[in-house]
Amino acid sequence: MKCSLLLFLSTECIHAQRMENGRIVEQRDFSDSQEGRENFSLFLEPFICPAYLLTDMIEEDFRHEIIPHLIWRSRKALLMRKFEQFYRGTPFHYATLLQRQDTGRRDDDMLFSALTNPSLITPWLDILLAQQIPLAGIYSVPQISTPLIKDHPANHLLLISWEKTAGLRQTYFIDHRLHISRLTPVHAELTFQDAVVKELSRTYQYLKSLSLLPSGQTLDVRLLGNRHDLLELQLKLPRSTDMRYDFVDLADIAKQLEIDHPVTDSDATQIFLYQLAASPPKANYAGPGHTRYFAIWQLQRALNWAAAALLLGSLLWAVTNVWQSSGEANEAASLRTQAQHIESEIHGITRNFPNTLAPASDMKAAVSVMRKLEQSAPIPIDVLRPISAALDRHPRIELGELAWRMDATEPVAANTQADVPAQIVTIKGNLVGFAGDYRAALHYLESFQRDLTAQGYQVTVLSRPLDVSPSGNIDDLREADTNALSFSVRLSRRPPQ
Repeated sequence: MKCSLLLFLSTECIHAQRMENGRIVEQRDFSDSQEGRENFSLFLEPFICPAYLLTDMIEEDFRHEIIPHLIWRSRKALLMRKFEQFYRGTPFHYATLLQRQDTGRRDDDMLFSALTNPSLITPWLDILLAQQIPLAGIYSVPQISTPLIKDHPANHLLLISWEKTAGLRQTYFIDHRLHISRLTPVHAELTFQDAVVKELSRTYQYLKSLSLLPSGQTLDVRLLGNRHDLLELQLKLPRSTDMRYDFVDLADIAKQLEIDHPVTDSDATQIFLYQLAASPPKANYAGPGHTRYFAIWQLQRALNWAAAALLLGSLLWAVTNVWQSSGEANEAASLRTQAQHIESEIHGITRNFPNTLAPASDMKAAVSVMRKLEQSAPIPIDVLRPISAALDRHPRIELGELAWRMDATEPVAANTQADVPAQIVTIKGNLVGFAGDYRAALHYLESFQRDLTAQGYQVTVLSRPLDVSPSGNIDDLREADTNALSFSVRLSRRPPQ
């Protein structure tokens, strides 16, 4: 439930109303007296919700000043000097940037304002602080009036409203920016309509004297009031080309702000209170000492939200784990059922196997050997590629014949697979271009042998161009073709372990 405390402070009294979900739950008025302040303190005792203090006093001053455009500490120091110069006796002040000039040094147009009589506010603030009420800020009616004129196209506009406990408020805007505001008390013998007619002409002359209204400029006036009072005003206000009137019924604004309080007269107090609750301005007259309990309240609220989010996350994590655990348990049970079903099928199949003469262990070994042979069966291109590369590196060898076979009885070399048949390759060829130089030819053939040995082959020479063994005969070579010396080699290789 969204709860808030709205306070409206005038010179004579303070109006307090407790809000829940945008509805008025309780409201009371307290006079500016010892008894009134004591009753106000008792009224605040059960409250822990944030409070918004709205003031409407004659003792509010506005000053327009052009200052150099500065930033950070320099700007803050300059503003503090201006506050000390203009409003030394009050802590309730602030500055608003209206615009930055387009020419020259591009200085800042600033509006300085303050509540110049702190003694009217301090007693009520002391009560709020004593009760540790989280005060969000101290605002004034002119501060929160801008949204009420946003839809008006005029560049020079005077907004007139009446607050029953304060008086007739006239706020002047240039280009929808606040420039000056005046409050005139309205006595009991003077009606709202008569007060408007009396004060409007004075305000017009006042604006002309300050040169805030350019010569020849028509002053647009927006009046807030009850429909009956506005009808009377239309008859009483003077018709002049200097002023143009715009009448706004408070009931229409109350409907837009969803105010449940009935509008019976031209008192705009509830309009401003609801407007403040809907969109409080960031800038206000309160200092850090006035709003410290509001900062604590915000921190507690943030911690509560963080705790709630953490609790919710923990619950979601726990629910997810439980859900995953139940899902995994169901999946495990399903897998066990499937495994039992497959195992029963295997037993049924094995029972139906035909009787064979070979034992199952021998069949298993045979299958293993066949798979081993399939995995180790060489691809012709893998066998011939290293031999072809070696022949490319020895271009003086002319290939004659090449035979390839598998032999499981071949002796097993070290670091090779004994259970895989060896690859046996027989090469017959000629050595050309040696012109009877047998020594060079034999060296060339030995180089070819070493190249094949490096490729992983066991090389056995079957015949050489020249038989240099003790039983060899070289007489028959005289009539042979000395340009083509024949040889043959046998290669053997198994896959490495």
